[in-house]
Amino acid sequence: MNRKTLAVGHFYNAPFQEACRPHLDRIREVFYAWPGVLSCRPAPEFTPKVRAQLVGDLKWCRANGILLDTLFNCNCYGDLAVSPDLADFVSRMLGEMDAEGLFPDVVTTTSPFIATVLRQRFPSVKIRLSINMRIHGTVGCEPIMELFDSFYASREHHRDLAWLARLGEWSRAHGKVLGMQANSGCLRQCPFQQFHDNLHGHNRMGQSKVGEQFGFSVFRCKTNYDRGNYEDFLRATWIRPEDLPRYEEHVDVVKLATRRHAHPVAVLNAYATYSYDGDLALLMDPSYPFPKSFDNAALGASPLWQEVRACPDANDCRHCGRCTELLREVFRPRVAGEPAGAHVASAFTHFYKG
Repeated sequence: MNRKTLAVGHFYNAPFQEACRPHLDRIREVFYAWPGVLSCRPAPEFTPKVRAQLVGDLKWCRANGILLDTLFNCNCYGDLAVSPDLADFVSRMLGEMDAEGLFPDVVTTTSPFIATVLRQRFPSVKIRLSINMRIHGTVGCEPIMELFDSFYASREHHRDLAWLARLGEWSRAHGKVLGMQANSGCLRQCPFQQFHDNLHGHNRMGQSKVGEQFGFSVFRCKTNYDRGNYEDFLRATWIRPEDLPRYEEHVDVVKLATRRHAHPVAVLNAYATYSYDGDLALLMDPSYPFPKSFDNAALGASPLWQEVRACPDANDCRHCGRCTELLREVFRPRVAGEPAGAHVASAFTHFYKG
């Protein structure tokens, strides 16, 4: 029996309602940034047409039993981080949503200050800790139990089923909702993630072009893969669509990063049906144009994959050679017409050019 666990990031580059309609038995939530709210992804230019599209899609979601999760998940709010201005801004944005009949069911945030304001001013709304808060276990939750109702577990441990089972048991015992992300294309323990997220929070991703003058890229994944370290894709934290039921036993929400994805419908279809035939790298966010395809069918058929997926040393890699051997099995030439991943430096912005 299918479970309604999927949280889908609202997207503009494909018909959102049409994509979601076949999977209403799987979609639990839609998450989105309201016009005027910066989040941990670049925002489109919210023209009247774009705004109307968002409002129409969200009303359709509500009418079809899909929960609304709005984002205040910048990694940094600068001088406004603890201020009446930020508190009033959050209140004003929720007021705008309410005026449209779209008061959110959930607010996801990286800010304990925003969580505190929400508790005081909007006690009915459910508060979720963003995946960008990097909650590695129960110790990180216990000091702020009163501030949140749900949380996303940190990416680094997503494939550790025993860890996820313990965290799920703790969450249920304490009345909390646990979530995870299925299609993160980030490097495991990416050392640039904090820096990258701060640029998003200040809407300064355009400075990546300035960095090129110094031979610097904000996308460590790109520079790492450009050096041929393709095994690191296998060492990452994404979950195969076919493997997802193992993880859904322990979590209530499975986040799909589709807000700025080049192929959001493919991502949704794959995880909603637990099935995908093609290049697995194409599902990830961010994606990278690898020179070959990560054959998902070959990966699932390989006994080595089960070892790599559940590797106990995943966060302290011993470079035992299994990932290199698995790469030789599954890294195959593309078939004619098969699309490649989008360049990570442009995948977040190309929808809104012009």
